[in-house]
Amino acid sequence: MSLVRLMRTLLGMVCVVVAMAGGKVHASDLGSLRSVYLYSSPATGAFFKANDSDYNNLLGYWRLYLKKFGKDFREVNRSELIANLSPGVLVLGSALLLDDEERRAIDAFTRRGGSVLATWGTGARDGLGKWRGYGFLSDMFEVKVAGEVSRDQEAWFLMPFGDGPVTWPLPAGRRMYLGKTAENMLRIDARQLAARYMDWNRAPDFAQANGAIAYSELHGARRLYIGFSEASWDYHTRDDITQMLDAMLAWLMREPRIFKAAWPDGKTATQLLEMDTEALFENGVHFAKQLDDSNIRGTFYSLTSEAIKNPELVRSLLRRGHEIAYHADIHIGFQNQKPEQQEQRILNMLDQMRKIVGPNLAPHTGFRAPTESYDKTTEILLRKHGMKHHAADPSSTEDRLPFFSKSEKNLSTEEALVVLPRTNSDDITFRMAGMNNEKVTKNLLQDFEHVVEMGAFGLLSVHSQNYGPDGPMTLTMPTLFKRIAELRNRLWLPRADEVAAWWRARERVTWRADHEGGQHVINFAVRPPGMVKGLSFIVTHPRAGMLPMHVEAMSPYAPAAEIRPIDAFRSAIVFSNAHTGSYQYRVLF
Repeated sequence: MSLVRLMRTLLGMVCVVVAMAGGKVHASDLGSLRSVYLYSSPATGAFFKANDSDYNNLLGYWRLYLKKFGKDFREVNRSELIANLSPGVLVLGSALLLDDEERRAIDAFTRRGGSVLATWGTGARDGLGKWRGYGFLSDMFEVKVAGEVSRDQEAWFLMPFGDGPVTWPLPAGRRMYLGKTAENMLRIDARQLAARYMDWNRAPDFAQANGAIAYSELHGARRLYIGFSEASWDYHTRDDITQMLDAMLAWLMREPRIFKAAWPDGKTATQLLEMDTEALFENGVHFAKQLDDSNIRGTFYSLTSEAIKNPELVRSLLRRGHEIAYHADIHIGFQNQKPEQQEQRILNMLDQMRKIVGPNLAPHTGFRAPTESYDKTTEILLRKHGMKHHAADPSSTEDRLPFFSKSEKNLSTEEALVVLPRTNSDDITFRMAGMNNEKVTKNLLQDFEHVVEMGAFGLLSVHSQNYGPDGPMTLTMPTLFKRIAELRNRLWLPRADEVAAWWRARERVTWRADHEGGQHVINFAVRPPGMVKGLSFIVTHPRAGMLPMHVEAMSPYAPAAEIRPIDAFRSAIVFSNAHTGSYQYRVLF
C-alpha cells in the first residue's frame, strides 16, 4: 500500500470514528456545498438598538462581501433558520443573542452536513439578552474563550498562518492591524488555530491565550470561528481581508484549493540559525558544535576585522559545511554614511575575507549589517560587489517571509537582493530585557513554535560574545535544538544562502489553479533558468482525511509529482526537479 493510500485510510478512519461518536454524517459531507446563508438575528438587532448601536452596521460588511456569491447567497431570518435550512454555509456574523430554539436549529443544521462560521461574541447572550457566557462557542466551534484583548494591551495585530487551510492567500505572519473597535476582540485557545493576536514585535505572550481564528471538523460538519467583529475589517487593507474570507468560504464549502507553497519539498516552515560572529569570535566553535551535533548547517555572519584574527576557525567552519558570510569590516552601522565611505568599507571587508579564504569569494554572498543599520545605498553597493542576500531587521517587512529588495528599480528577481528579515527575538533582546536563563529558554521555544505553526521564515540571530563555554546562549540553546529535532520532518533547516537561492527559484514559477465543474487543475510555468528543485503546491482536502489519490499529468514531458500528506486538511504535491517549461496536472480525489 502506498504512503498516500495508507495515510488516507488512517486519517479517514479517524474522521469516521470521530463522526460516529457524535452522530450520523450526512451524505453532503462527501461533496461541496453551494448555498451561503447570512443569519440576521432579530434579538441581536433589538439588543444593539437598545444600547444605541446598529447591528446592521456589522451585517453590512457581510452583505457587501457575499454579493459575489449571487444566487447562491441569501439572507435568512429566524423563521427560515428554524425551518431546517438545506445544507450550505451558515454565517453568524456577531449574532450576540441566540435563543434556545435558534441554537437547536444551528446544531441540527450542522448534523445535516452544513458548515458554520461565527464571529466575535456569537451566542454569548440568550434571546432576552441575559448573559450566558461562551458555552455556545465552546460546543459548536471547539474553542475556549480566555478573555478579551484589553484596551491597555498592544496585541491588536492579527498574525495569520501561512499556507494554512483557511488563511493560505495571506503571507505567513503578516501584521494586520485590527483597530480598537467598540467590540473588544476575544482571545481563544483551540486545537486548530489559523491566526493569533500579537503585538507589533510578535513577542510571545505567556500570560494568556492569544488565538484569534480557529477551525475544526466535528460530527462531519466544518466550523470556523473568528474572534473579532466585522468592524475590524476597516483597519487593514480590504483586499487582504477579502482574500482571507474567500479561502475560509471555500474551505467551509468543501471546495479544494491548490496554491504554490512557500517552502520546498513539502516542508511547512523554515528556521535559519545564524551567528553574528564578532567580539570573542572564537566562541563560534561552541555554536558550531551544537549545530554539528544536530546535523544542521548554519550561517556565520563574520566581522572580517575579527575573522582575520581567527583564520583557521573560519576555514574549519567552511569544511564542516557552514556558510561564511559578512558582518562588515568593523562593528559600526552603515545607515546614513556617505556612499563612498560605505563602498570603501565593503571593499575592505572583501579584501580581508580574501586573506582568509583565498581569491575565490563566489561562495560568500551574504551580508548582515552591524546593529541592523543599513540604507538604500548599502543595498545597492552590496549587490554591486557580489552580494545576493542580506539579513535585515524585523521592521523591514510586514510578513514573516523573505522578500526582494526594492532599492533598485527594474531589476529582475534573479538580480535583486533577497532580504531575510530577522523574525525571532535575539539574545540582545533577551539581555536588554534582563531575562534569566529560564526565561530565555521559554522565549526561544515559544518563538520557534510560532514560526512552525505560522508556516513562517524564522531567523534566529545569536552573538559570539554570548556563546562562551558557560554563556547564556550556550546553556539555553540545547533545549531549542531538542525541539527542532522533534519537529524536523516538518521543517526546512537551510543556510542563509540556500534560503536566498530557493526564494529566487520559487519566483521563477507562475501558476494558476482552476476549480470548475468538479475538476481541480493546476497550471504552472517555469521560466529560465529553470531547475526549481522541490517545487511544492499545497492542496486543501474536501473532507478531513480525504487526501488526493492521484496527480495526473496533462502535458508532455511533465515532471513527476509526488503527494505528501501534511495533516488532515492539507497535502503537498512535490516536484523534485521542475525544468523550464509549461505544465498542467489534474488532481483527483
